[in-house]
Amino acid sequence: MDNVIVDSLLDAAIKAPSGHNVQPWLFSELPGDGILVEPDVSRRLPVLDPQDRELYISVGCAVENMCVAATRFGLSAEVRVRGDGSGVEVFFKCDGNVVPSLLVQAIERRHTNRNKYDGTEIPRSVIDLLSVCGADIYMRGSMQFEVVKNGIIEADKVIYGNSRSKDELLECIRYNRRESDNFMDGLGNDVLGIPDMPAWVSRIATSLALRASIQSRGDIRKLMSSPAVAAFYAPDDIAGRIQCGRNLQRFLLTATMHDVACAFIGQPCEVESVATGLASHLDLPCRLQVLLRIGHSAPPLAYSRRRPLAEFKKFKSVT
Repeated sequence: MDNVIVDSLLDAAIKAPSGHNVQPWLFSELPGDGILVEPDVSRRLPVLDPQDRELYISVGCAVENMCVAATRFGLSAEVRVRGDGSGVEVFFKCDGNVVPSLLVQAIERRHTNRNKYDGTEIPRSVIDLLSVCGADIYMRGSMQFEVVKNGIIEADKVIYGNSRSKDELLECIRYNRRESDNFMDGLGNDVLGIPDMPAWVSRIATSLALRASIQSRGDIRKLMSSPAVAAFYAPDDIAGRIQCGRNLQRFLLTATMHDVACAFIGQPCEVESVATGLASHLDLPCRLQVLLRIGHSAPPLAYSRRRPLAEFKKFKSVT
């Protein structure tokens, strides 16, 4: 493939979301117009994501962005997941039947909006479109919505009551604009709505705020501002997680196209006992992988930063 096309595909891939914005992707060339998307295990989170569940979901999100972006160039994509977990092979070929996807234009615009939402309902027609993307959607006021609410409170107690979990989370935060701009990854202060203060001040204040009671109050306020939540489930193996990531990314792009904001509800999925309980109460056929709250946004927070594309590329011939 032309180097310009390859770089365009990779640029789309790295705009995908990742757990705590660790950006765990590496890209290599494959013979026959292929790209290998490898998980960057140096960026794994051993406490918050000990089974690499979020890592492989993130890889799936990147793969889906790449496949959507390929339609812009009249390319179809064949995806093969390596059984040993070493990566996903994506092969591209010219296909006269490929029509550029409308979702291409959403790749640049998509971002996680952690603000409270305005509470207004999402049109039924949009809910139906989102449901096609592989998620169960529960409306505020339903029994399932209440189950999710209780799961958040339970998971917050586990995560914020564990010093190792809190320490790993604190390591993912960039405490002021200088740190955010230097690292170009993690959870930037402006993304989280943290004022631009000296890092040591912000670090102390954030650490003190990471208590279950404080976090749950904020999490529930945001949940109740959202007219619906979406639950993604999949077999809890590498192929299942990657497919979940692809479904998730298509959902996020579709939501973006219809001006629906999305924010991850991570804690219930990161605590195994809570995720198992929620899957049972929600009558899901397999492991709960991702929860989102969705709605119409207040003014958006900043977009998460991305490291330069060159840091992800292992290509020999593509510069």
